[in-house]
Amino acid sequence: MISLPNPIKHTKMSLNTQQLAKLKYDYCERIIDGMDMDTLVQMAHDLLLDAYADSTEEDMKEEILDLYDEEYLEDLMESVTAS
Repeated sequence: MISLPNPIKHTKMSLNTQQLAKLKYDYCERIIDGMDMDTLVQMAHDLLLDAYADSTEEDMKEEILDLYDEEYLEDLMESVTAS
């Protein structure tokens, strides 16, 4: 097997806590800047689904009531049970 040189040069510099936080922030900004609206919406959707993956029905109801109201919850419940 032929081993090719790694084109990515890793820096040996260590970052302090603030610098690491800024690296993460700046990297996220660049990722987002490179996305179109459809990709951003899909990413938000995927992240939310992942966040709620382990939620029970009661967890979801509480979450919805914390952010919205009883009518909103009822509308959502009707839409999923009607399917």
